[in-house]
Amino acid sequence: MKVGVVIIKVAILSTGEEIIEGDILNTTSREISRELYNMGFEISSHINVGDKRYDIITYLNILSRNNDIIFITGGLGSTRDDLTRESVAEFLKEDLIFDEHLFNKIIYRYKKYGKSSSELLKKQAFVFKDSIILENEIGSAPGIYIIRDMKHYFLLPGPPDEAISIFLKHIKPILSNFDTQKIKVKKIQFYNITESKLMAELNERLSNIKYSTKLELSIGPSIIFKDDDEKIEPVIKYINEKFEKYIIPNDPIKKLVKVLNRDKKTISTAESCTGGMIGNLITNIPGSSSVYKGGIIAYSIFSKEKIFNIDASFLKEYGAVNSKTVEIMAREALKIFDSDYAISVSGIAGPDTDEFNTPVGTVFFGIYSKNCDKIIVERKKFSGTREIVKRKASYYILIKLLKKLL
Repeated sequence: MKVGVVIIKVAILSTGEEIIEGDILNTTSREISRELYNMGFEISSHINVGDKRYDIITYLNILSRNNDIIFITGGLGSTRDDLTRESVAEFLKEDLIFDEHLFNKIIYRYKKYGKSSSELLKKQAFVFKDSIILENEIGSAPGIYIIRDMKHYFLLPGPPDEAISIFLKHIKPILSNFDTQKIKVKKIQFYNITESKLMAELNERLSNIKYSTKLELSIGPSIIFKDDDEKIEPVIKYINEKFEKYIIPNDPIKKLVKVLNRDKKTISTAESCTGGMIGNLITNIPGSSSVYKGGIIAYSIFSKEKIFNIDASFLKEYGAVNSKTVEIMAREALKIFDSDYAISVSGIAGPDTDEFNTPVGTVFFGIYSKNCDKIIVERKKFSGTREIVKRKASYYILIKLLKKLL
């Protein structure tokens, strides 16, 4: 923060037994924190508590002493263990007020989507005096915003999609009026290099610079610079020269779709061990429908033989995890979908090896280009669990194609 700018501290209190018992990840706190940080707020703490009124009130007492803004997520539903409203009311020593207009809106929404309403929904229509209702356009329980003793309290529903939607549409505009200094950051994303190798080269050059590092297991490490342009400029120049082949755009799949759209090119996929994850990553990006022709998940030996016409005797003798298999898969996918590029993948995600004792984590990739009638085949070995190997392989082939197109 620059001198003269007020530091506004924020805390997030997340409620729910499912969070503290490890049944779900607290993605709401992560996403909201990222937004708040970029807006110039100081995030002091994340606290998870169960659905117990005493615990919620205890931590509200602690957090209200040291923070200006407090988010409370979860516990706004209509069941007996949804206790956030009641807990906040007890903490503030206030009564809750039934809002009939809000209740009618909740009932209308239920009927609109063919759901049966019940008296339990009345619980979601209790609010505080002078509170601002934050409309929930995805679910039924609205968010609530109240100001007490110069402290700002935002109550949000538990489901991440609902909470984040309310934050972006309703809360972010409110917070934009606060006197903060946006933190200027520059992020450089790397792939196909370990964090230890990267930092061994850079530690000395970064000694007097404000920065943080982040490791995305599926992609690789990144460095987030938080210092003046003048200080970081020579370091960034060095990184761009020294690590050019490892640097990728911050959102590589989004960039790939953008480049394919720009060049009016299309892509298709032939997947085995990744089980459709590559196609899923592509189609998660808006605008992908104009570049993604389609994909085939040929998981079994039978499907590889029948769909891609791979010789049965070859598969029996050599298996499906080899360069020949992914070459045929890529060529056939391009032919089936009439795309400009086709990518293929076949490997052993684990935890067990195949009958040929191929090491777990071994993955073969193919990239076929119609324009130059050329195929690139590569073998990689990934570490990690079955899920991690699948994700690493999916990101690797898409980033590989992106690097070829840039």
